[in-house]
Amino acid sequence: MKYLQKLRLIFTYYRNFIWVSVFIDLACAFILWKNGIDTYSALFWFKLFTLGASIYFTNEYRKEEYFYFYNFGLSKKGLWISTIILDMLIFFGLMVLSYNLRAIFTIY
Repeated sequence: MKYLQKLRLIFTYYRNFIWVSVFIDLACAFILWKNGIDTYSALFWFKLFTLGASIYFTNEYRKEEYFYFYNFGLSKKGLWISTIILDMLIFFGLMVLSYNLRAIFTIY
C-alpha cells in the first residue's frame, strides 16, 4: 500500500507539467517522423533543454508544494528523479514509435 501511495503522489506532482511535456514529446515525435533519424540528436538535446526549463520554472514558482510532498515522505530530489525518469521513458517510447511508424509508412 505504501508504494502505491508514493506512486500516486509522484503522478500528482507530475500532473503539474505533464501537458507541456507530452506536447513537446509529440512535437519531437512528429519532427522525427517527418525528417528521419538524422534529427534525433537535436531533438534529444531540445528535450533536455525543455526539461531543464520546466525544472527551473517549477522550482521557482511552485516551491511551496514541496512541503506537501515532504510531509508524505517524498523529498524534492526523489520527486524530480522519478518524474525525469518517467518523462524520459515517455519521450523514448514516442521516439521509437515514431521511428517505427516512419519505417512502416515509407515502405508502402
